[in-house]
Amino acid sequence: MDIIYEIQRIYNSFSDKEKSIADYIMQHRENIKNINITDLAKAIGTSGATITRFAKKIGCDSFVDMKIMLGSNKVEKVVEEDEDEIFSYAYQYYNEVIERTKMLIDKRTIFEVVEELKKARNIYIYGVGSSGLTGEEMMQRLLRMGFNVHCISDSHMMIINSSIVTSADLVIGISISGETEEVIHSLRRARENGAKTVCITSFEESSVSKYSDIEFIVYNPKFVDRNKFINSQFSAMYLLDLISMALLKDEELSKKMKITIDAIVNNC
Repeated sequence: MDIIYEIQRIYNSFSDKEKSIADYIMQHRENIKNINITDLAKAIGTSGATITRFAKKIGCDSFVDMKIMLGSNKVEKVVEEDEDEIFSYAYQYYNEVIERTKMLIDKRTIFEVVEELKKARNIYIYGVGSSGLTGEEMMQRLLRMGFNVHCISDSHMMIINSSIVTSADLVIGISISGETEEVIHSLRRARENGAKTVCITSFEESSVSKYSDIEFIVYNPKFVDRNKFINSQFSAMYLLDLISMALLKDEELSKKMKITIDAIVNNC
């Protein structure tokens, strides 16, 4: 069992105390192997009994078993010893996010969404804040392949759009937390109108998942470090790269992409 995957998978079912334990473990798991349950409870501000219950909730027999499982799920560090700290940190961050996202993504779902993209009359992408920027990038890529696609990051426009989509349309909602109200509300309304819905999130049991026909789970960067100013959308962008590459296996889409690239180059 991949314990990191299991913690992220059921994260939304945790109590506040359990979420504090999960956050600490995910961000400081290198230290867990050398700490006893009493010191860990003190560091988190909880009790040893709560930590034991948490360990059992994620499928471990005990706290010691959880420590062993965490040690066996370590992403190997491959940075040079003489590298500057910031370069080593950024490299390790991206390496971990890619490796963990790779474990979470189902390849069959990639090809399933590729077929839905090809079938859709219109594609609408919903995202707020940094998720909206990921949506913009997705829109740009799909436009270059000839798709009729729009990215909507304004909450009012999402509501308007979701109320008029039809069964011929595909709606993609991006919310790493899975709890962005505007995206949840708009995905629900779009689904009620018969549109095929897709979500990109970090949690299986999140609110956006409830209103999605197809669900992509990507690794949540906050589990690496929520305090550094570093790309929080990297796992979603990695997924976007995979979808783009799968789409470009289609000869017609690849040809359209080349036409748009040539048009830009020749216009410069």
